[in-house]
Amino acid sequence: MNIIDAVKDKQVWNSDEVIRTYASVANLQKPEQAILNALRNHLPNWRMLDLGVGGGRTTVHFEPIVYEYHGTDYAERMVEACLQRFPSAGPRTRFFVLDATDMSGIPNQYYDFILFSFNGIDCIGPNDREKVFREVQRVCKPGGYFAFSSHNLLYLPKMYRLKWYRRWRELLYQFYRIAMLTYYNGLPGKYADKKFAVLRDGVEHFSLSIYYIQPEYQVWQLQRLGFRNVRVFSYKTGQEIDHSRLNTLNADAWVYYLCEV
Repeated sequence: MNIIDAVKDKQVWNSDEVIRTYASVANLQKPEQAILNALRNHLPNWRMLDLGVGGGRTTVHFEPIVYEYHGTDYAERMVEACLQRFPSAGPRTRFFVLDATDMSGIPNQYYDFILFSFNGIDCIGPNDREKVFREVQRVCKPGGYFAFSSHNLLYLPKMYRLKWYRRWRELLYQFYRIAMLTYYNGLPGKYADKKFAVLRDGVEHFSLSIYYIQPEYQVWQLQRLGFRNVRVFSYKTGQEIDHSRLNTLNADAWVYYLCEV
């Protein structure tokens, strides 16, 4: 199993190329839009913590709506990029460096809504993942909401499929991608009976290890930790997925979870 290296990861997220990319996007993914719509009537009265804010993609949509907005990231230069991107943000908006596994500087039960978007939690190792959930429970008000996305382990076999392109460079890359997936992770059948795994999936040129989990197991884990009314949303369609379908959910590369604290 690949080990997630927090120091190496931070170097990648602080790199010029990654920051330029993340600071230039502003679109919400379909499940993020669905979650925003579901909570819209409450957001004007809520304090929001945007974990792993990156270059401010989600800030564009949530910051103007909520009562108080805090955008945070553990990569210092991502926070700097947000400060540059939103120089006129008012007193109810802050950007600061924060490690999601240790939010000790934040008071108990301060936020109404916490978002950890775009699989940011999957850059955290298996041993520290539960720390994030516990910290979310501490800093979120009882009855508040937590939303996050996570890679879907059931999607793994589709990552090994060859996609045909007319352009020879793109076709050659497909052979390279499958070869690298096999080199770092072995064949997908190796993970058929696993609930979660840490994989090199091609992110930042196969330089990062990423956490994958079966959706049904993720729901069970959240419920075991005390989260309530866990809802699951498709990355591809943005629609809510019934829990009875989770063990066959292999069409989404990742899914979103929305739960009450």
